Amino acid sequence: MATTKVAFIGCGGRNGAHVQKCMENLDNIEYVGFCDIEEERAYKYADRVQVDPEGKIFRDYREMLEKTKPDAIFMAVPPHVHGEIEPAIIEKGIPFLIEKPVALDMKTAEHIESLIKAKGLITAAGFQDRYQNLTQIMKDYIKDKKVGLATGAWYGGIPGVWWWRRMETSGGQVVEQNIHIFDQARYLFGEPLYVNCAGARGIVNGDEYGCPGYNVHDYSSAVIKFKSGVICTIFTGCYTKGGPGRQSGMNIYCQDATLEYALRSWLKITDKDGVHEYQRGKEQTGIQDEAFIYAVRTGDTSRILADYSEAVKSLRLTLACNESIETGRTIFF
Repeated sequence: MATTKVAFIGCGGRNGAHVQKCMENLDNIEYVGFCDIEEERAYKYADRVQVDPEGKIFRDYREMLEKTKPDAIFMAVPPHVHGEIEPAIIEKGIPFLIEKPVALDMKTAEHIESLIKAKGLITAAGFQDRYQNLTQIMKDYIKDKKVGLATGAWYGGIPGVWWWRRMETSGGQVVEQNIHIFDQARYLFGEPLYVNCAGARGIVNGDEYGCPGYNVHDYSSAVIKFKSGVICTIFTGCYTKGGPGRQSGMNIYCQDATLEYALRSWLKITDKDGVHEYQRGKEQTGIQDEAFIYAVRTGDTSRILADYSEAVKSLRLTLACNESIETGRTIFF
């Protein structure tokens, strides 16, 4: 098997997971470039994969693209950075896996999508939960079921990175974090017809929570009517601090069965035959990355469950939630 040259744009925590999965699961990978505005982080990546950093560390992605000529790129940057890097990658014809959200506005995302389609470029987007065995079990189970209601939730605290706590740099928790649950709902139930979302602030004091400059919504609730008829309510909250356990994940209520999914952990299906319990199998990021590299090597994209265009659709849904919060209107698609 020929060696695949890979490079990384953004050397923070999320691309660190991709590095780890490449090391664990993939053979014949050559690490040719690490790009980050903080060179120290790029050097740590090189040390992690045990390669000589000479000629592999960059602060400018343009220089890296020109000098390293990778076969594939993993891109994980703060949401507000999207827009300039992608066209440069596309122009070079390099397949890339991009972390979500892919932009903070539809104009940027749709422009990049059009460039990708014109180039016929292989892409993947970081909606890792589609690759879980639990998600596939749910999808297979409900395909012949009558589903009425579903609920989803992502509860937690405030991540430590500075850009997450600002609407203008992250898009808020729905767009940056809970987009995973919104995407999973699309994957299971199809495309949305409309969404109405309410959100609020007032619990989180930025200074008390150790996040000065905080201005995202503390919590929100979105009601989505899907074209399939399913109505799904998705809760989002970043204000919680200890106390009783809160279960992030999804519940699906069929006519004759109930599915209870704990985020990236377990699944319980209760039906006329009893209770069926499942645990998460192989970690989903590794499966996702294997599918992407397989596509790069073979041209077969059938294993990729979310490409850039899928990411644009999930972005549109979450941005519509923010619009609904701000305007009080129901947003139709």
